[in-house]
This record gives sequence, structure tokens and C-alpha cells, in this order.
Amino acid sequence: MRTKLLALADLAQKEQKEIYIVGGFVRDALRGIPSWDVDLVVTEEAEQFAKRAAWRMRGEYEMLDSQSQYSRIFLVASDGRPFSLDLTLVQVGKLEDDLKRRDFTVNAMAVSLNNYLHAPDWQESVIDPCGGKEDLHVGRLRLTTEECILRDPVRLFRSARFLLRLGLQFCPDTLAVLKKNAGQIRYAQKMKLSMELFQLLAQPYAADGMKILQDELDVLTHFFAPFARMNQVIVEGEAVFAHGLEVCRALEKILGENYCLTSDLLHKLHAHLRQKVAENRPRLSFLRLACILHDIGKVDGVQCERAKQSFNHEIAAEAYIGSLAQRLCFTQEEEMYLVRLICNHSRPLYTREVDLGANLRFFRQFGDTVPELVLLSMANLVARQGMDANRCRELCCLLDDYFAGKYASLPEPVISAREIMEFFNLPPTRAIGKYLEAVYAAQLEGRVKNSGEALSLVSILLEARNKGGEDT
Repeated sequence: MRTKLLALADLAQKEQKEIYIVGGFVRDALRGIPSWDVDLVVTEEAEQFAKRAAWRMRGEYEMLDSQSQYSRIFLVASDGRPFSLDLTLVQVGKLEDDLKRRDFTVNAMAVSLNNYLHAPDWQESVIDPCGGKEDLHVGRLRLTTEECILRDPVRLFRSARFLLRLGLQFCPDTLAVLKKNAGQIRYAQKMKLSMELFQLLAQPYAADGMKILQDELDVLTHFFAPFARMNQVIVEGEAVFAHGLEVCRALEKILGENYCLTSDLLHKLHAHLRQKVAENRPRLSFLRLACILHDIGKVDGVQCERAKQSFNHEIAAEAYIGSLAQRLCFTQEEEMYLVRLICNHSRPLYTREVDLGANLRFFRQFGDTVPELVLLSMANLVARQGMDANRCRELCCLLDDYFAGKYASLPEPVISAREIMEFFNLPPTRAIGKYLEAVYAAQLEGRVKNSGEALSLVSILLEARNKGGEDT
């Protein structure tokens, strides 16, 4: 990276332009931490300068905002690592004003590119109008001004991520301002808010960040009202929201070394979870969100032991996730993916090694979301009461079977749950799943070839069940 920055400084000197590094790169450099995203400001003709710099450094140029002359150059360091330079325009003599408009003091610092590259004591020349160096030194996260929240309420979400990422503590005045303005989150730009939330969910400390946003700042309640109910509704002695956070933390334990999974299985899981659902959002980020929200369907009523109550929870959960998806600008693919995880989070617990029909239907129904569902079930068990050795082995067998491709090419079922319920006028209960499993096992054995034969088999099963005096 240094070679590229030297080339950029050389070009700026030849064109007699002032160029400064600003923001997070300066903050991390002061902490002795390398950063691979560099924000720079140029005092004039930023757009044209960025184009020439991209050509000079053999990088890829992208215009992000023509009005502010905000451009990005994609480059590759000498060690093959990709990084980017973001360049924007700042008026001559207005750099300090630009810094004062930023979010937190630790992000409101700048240094001349030449000083950074050539001065041994470049830290002494840092432009720091808001006292960010001192805040960084004492471990304090402080807003530049209250107005910065009003200009961009997404900074309410960002505060939790920076607090945890940098290992800082809120300045008391900043904490008061953030809580006072928590309701401003309703006016945040949806796409920016979605991007910020998923930056938090991309981190292993996502649960702690969400706890800060809810318990310390009260931001989540204003962002999405069901979070308040999740904090109030108690299931098995624990608030739904608190349990969701514990499940998310349990997921991190399971995905860590030396917990319950083999190193080979962990390697395959991490590779799977790095895959993108859409844009730059990996499966793991959605899985963390699903851990936190998996019981959201329970906020509308008291937990009930009757089987059909769980279906009511699933229906309520689907409605809530649909509303959240609108607020976060999800694509239809993202929404359906999250719904599938949350509404079926207990499904792996109903599979058994000896129950071929249940396993076949599980793999056929959930396809490439099987690993996420198994992990979610594992995390739920660990957070609630722990996971015994037998259950761990059964769930690990599902993961082994998935990655071995054991059920990769299963045929479509000849009948659906809806068809069974409509034909026999049955309510949605777990018994429907048992009928589907029996039918699917018979289909694979060649005993059932079409929906008519499937309905005949279900009729026999119903008759036997009714004679046994069991509810359907």
C-alpha cells in the first residue's frame, strides 16, 4: 500500500495539490493498527485528479457522487491484498470545518499525506480540531456535536459498532445525547441504515452491539417497535430479546475452536457462511440476526404447549420479518431467506438418524440452508439448557451428510402440506409433517408415484391414528 500512496503523493506534488488522509485511517494509524481503506480529501479538482491517479496507479476508478466529487480507486497492494482509496473534494481553508461535521472525535482527524509518508513524527502534525487524539488516548467515544446526529441519524447505530470495535467507553454527555435523540432513527435513510446494521452483524460482537442499541440507547425500540415487546415478554424465565442475544453468543462459541465441532466441519461451515445471500451480505450476518430474532413470533402471546401454537408463532414471525425487511430494504431473496431461518429454527430437532423420512424431507425442503438451521438449533440448545452428547452427535451427522452431498439430488415431493390439509380439512399441526415424511419415504421406495397414491396413504395413516385415539 505504501508504494501506491507514494505514487499518489508524487502526482499531487507535480500538480501542486494539497491532499490529506482523514478519518478512520488516521485513527487506526495512531493506534498502530493497519487499515486497508483510505479516505483522502483533495483541495481542488478531486474528480479529475482521482481519474488521473487511477490511471497512474493502474487502478479501477468509480464515481460515487459527482456533486461532492466523491470517487473510489480500487487497487492491489504488492502482497496481492486488495484495498481502496476514497477521494473527495474539500475547499481550501475548510478542512477543519469538514472534520467538525463528522460523527465522532476519533474519526475527525486528518494528516497531510506527505507528512504521513515522510515525517518520522507525523503524529505531531495531525489536524485535530475536536480533540480526537486525547479521546483515543483515554478510551472515550465522544460526538463532535449533537447536530451530527440530526444530519445523519444512522450514526446512532454506528456508535455501538465503534464502541466495541475500538474498545472505548461512551462519554457521559455523548451517551445522554444519543439517548435523547434515539427517536431520530425513524428518519434515517433506509439503505444506509441497512448497511450499518449489517456491518455490525458481520462482527462476532454483534450481540453485544445490539444489546447496547437496545438497553443503553433505546434505539432499537424506535427503529422497530417489536424489539420493545421482545424485551418485555418472558418465556421460560427469560425475556425473548435477552434469550436471542444469548443464542447469538452461543453461535460464536460453536463456531469457535474446540467447542463441539471437528476442525474439518468448522472449515466447511465457515466457507459456507462466507457465501453471499445478496450484494455484500454473507450468510453468517443473516444467521446472527436470525439468532436474535428467532422467537419474535412469541411476542404476541403466551407460550403454549399445544403443538399448533408453534405454527401461530411462525405465522406471526413471518409477518414481523416482512415488516422489518421493508425497513431494511431487503430484496425478496433476503427476506425469504431470513423467514426460512426464523420460522424453521427448531426443525432440525425433529430429525433422527433412525427416521429416514424425516431426514429426507428436511434436506429436500431446506436445501442449502440446512447448515444454518442446524447451527441455529445448536445455539438455541446451548443457550437454553445445554446440548448433550447424543443431540450434538445427531446434529453433527446432519451437517456431515449435507457436506458429503448425501441428499443432494432428491426428487420433488408429490404432495404438499397444504394439499393434505385442504383435502382432509385438517388444521396445521405437527402431525401433518409426520404424514409428509411417511409419504416421502414411500415415494423414494417407489410405493407412491403421484398425489392420488399419496392421499390414499395419508388416509390410511389418519384412520390408524384415529383408531389409536390421537389428535390429528
